[in-house]
Amino acid sequence: MKNKIKFSIVIAALAILLGATSAQAQDWQPVKGMNVSVNELLHDFGTHPQYTKTEFEFQIRNDSTETFVIKDITTSCGCTTPTYSKRPVKSGKIATVKVAYDASRVGIFSKTIYVYTNFSTEPIELNIKGTMEETENKE
Repeated sequence: MKNKIKFSIVIAALAILLGATSAQAQDWQPVKGMNVSVNELLHDFGTHPQYTKTEFEFQIRNDSTETFVIKDITTSCGCTTPTYSKRPVKSGKIATVKVAYDASRVGIFSKTIYVYTNFSTEPIELNIKGTMEETENKE
C-alpha cells in the first residue's frame, strides 16, 4: 500500500513538472519571406475598462545564421507606442518589441505595428486588437 502511495506521488509530481514545462514552450510562428519567427502575429487584449494598462511584448526569434537588426518601427496609429532594443540579435536569440495602446480611448481597436529589419525590404507586420469600455472616472 505504501509503495502505491509513493508511486502515485511520484506520478503526480512528474505530471505537474511536465505541465509546467509545456506551458513555458512557445509555438513560434515563422514570418513569411524572412528567417525569423514570432511568438504572436496578433495579440488580442480582449475587453477591458478604459484606462487599463494595455501593453504586450512581441518576441522575434532570429532563425538565421546572420545577425538580425530592427532598423525602425512604425504603427498604423499614433495611439500605439512601440519600444524596442536597437542592438543586433545573434542567431537563435530573441528581440523584443513592447507595444502600448492608449487606453484612454473607448471602443474597438485594431492596430498594426510595422517592424523594418535588415532581413527584408518588407516589414514584419504585428497586430493588436481589443475593446476598451468606457468608465466614469479615471482612477
